[in-house]
Amino acid sequence: MNKLVAIADDHIMMRKGTIGFINSYPDFEVIIEADNGKELLEAIEKSVSIPDIAIVDINMPVMNGYDTVIELNKRWPEIRILILTMINDEFSIIKMLRNGAKGYLLKASHPDELHRGLQEVYDDKYFSSAVVSSSVFRAISHRRNGQLFPELTDVELQVLNYYCQGLENKEIAAQLGSSHRTIDTYRNALFEKLDVHNRVELVVFALRTGLVSIE
Repeated sequence: MNKLVAIADDHIMMRKGTIGFINSYPDFEVIIEADNGKELLEAIEKSVSIPDIAIVDINMPVMNGYDTVIELNKRWPEIRILILTMINDEFSIIKMLRNGAKGYLLKASHPDELHRGLQEVYDDKYFSSAVVSSSVFRAISHRRNGQLFPELTDVELQVLNYYCQGLENKEIAAQLGSSHRTIDTYRNALFEKLDVHNRVELVVFALRTGLVSIE
């Protein structure tokens, strides 16, 4: 039985092309398409079948992707959300993960990556092939094989939580009553201990492993 997909993207040619790729996969089928988040929510409310996955762009008129993801999770928490966008920056990725998205894929990605992203998001995994290095997935695999993570200090866990909330170093420093340089030191320690290379990898690692709850 095919997994059902809904998509919201105001660029019609891009949306139609994505639908064509998805419908060509043997295990997925698009049942809803919309120009923006508001249309997507209204279409799902009227639909006989609730989609398994919603693909959402970020920059859309009427209701953008950030607000759409929040509403989707509030109304239909069972729907997995994959972001498909041209925006590739830490702020957008972290914010979408915090809002409840399970995957983040760039529009320049190969159709095979889209298929893999749909599969992983459907399986309730975090997916972000374009912006997260293989070290994150190696680390996850190591834990599954019974190896333990390096022990993190209470302050390192606090800093990790703040990063997952999308805070910048200066904001974290203010929260902890520390200097910007001190937060840099904690950040670098987290990178080294968890074998990641940037804040996006750090956040994805934390959410995938349960070190930080999405709640």
